[in-house]
Amino acid sequence: MAIDTKKMQKRLEDIRQELEGNLKDLTQPSAADYLTDPANDDYQDIEDEAVDEQQEQQDQAVKFNEQTKLDEVNAALKRIEDGTYGHCIVCGKVIPEKRLEAIPWAPRCIEDEEAFEQSLIREDEMVQDGENTRFS
Repeated sequence: MAIDTKKMQKRLEDIRQELEGNLKDLTQPSAADYLTDPANDDYQDIEDEAVDEQQEQQDQAVKFNEQTKLDEVNAALKRIEDGTYGHCIVCGKVIPEKRLEAIPWAPRCIEDEEAFEQSLIREDEMVQDGENTRFS
């Protein structure tokens, strides 16, 4: 069965719109931003500052994940436009329709995705090993 690219394009466009809305919401200033504004004369104790810092880190992680997914969705839409959607960007094999139903922006077949994820794990381990030897 052939992939219905029109249906997938609509799904991806809907996902893109949702992600763009999420990112817009995440970049709006919050009440916490007012409290941490140095121009604000209100005093915050160290515990409040630590909580604010942790919340900021979590917000940044969410923004990063949403932006990454948006980039992947845009790349998938470009592949539809180019006529390469549904083919692995590494080996060119057809990506199973079930995989695309689950992850419409999937750029790689399962085998190449696993290899890609393993390379990220190895890269992360190398960075961590470098940090550990630097502080030893």
